[in-house]
Amino acid sequence: MIVHDSPMVKVIYFAIGLIKKTIMIKNGLCVAILGVSISLLTFNASFASGFVLKEKVSDYKEGVVAKVIAAEDVITIKVVVGEMRFDKAKFAVKAGTTVKIVVDNPDFMQHNFLLLKPGTLEKVGNAADALAGMANGAELQYVPKIPEVLASTPLLNQGEKFELTVKVPATPGDYPFVCTFPGHWRMMHGIMTVTE
Repeated sequence: MIVHDSPMVKVIYFAIGLIKKTIMIKNGLCVAILGVSISLLTFNASFASGFVLKEKVSDYKEGVVAKVIAAEDVITIKVVVGEMRFDKAKFAVKAGTTVKIVVDNPDFMQHNFLLLKPGTLEKVGNAADALAGMANGAELQYVPKIPEVLASTPLLNQGEKFELTVKVPATPGDYPFVCTFPGHWRMMHGIMTVTE
């Protein structure tokens, strides 16, 4: 249901008013103002609905939209250079909280970070292996499009960091995390333990 005095609706009405007024102006100026109005409309509508573009990795090609949530905890996970492993094999978080996972890749190889449903490491790993043999696997960041993947980063090049904000599941348990770059998942994984 749309609330007529919500910020998003006000922005839409404002943009429509600008568009109506600019129709009377010469075509070139009209197009410029229309472009600005649409840009403002898109930005304000996304802001009002609580969404912004991720902008932590400059070359993240997918333009994925992430919900803006204040993190209650920050976990930093770093790739160990030349060892195909993360510097943390385990970490614990409280059920239902929001955490920011900062993934730092100082390694010369590309790596990503996927958070998975409990007990699904092998299934996701096998799906990632299948992606490695596909022509568009790299374009998909080697992230399988299956429900067992709860959250993921793009592939990170050497020296890149990515901040992944995650709403921790309400169900306690051991949630695997893994890198699914081809050949990595069997060694490069760990556990996020969700506690009550």
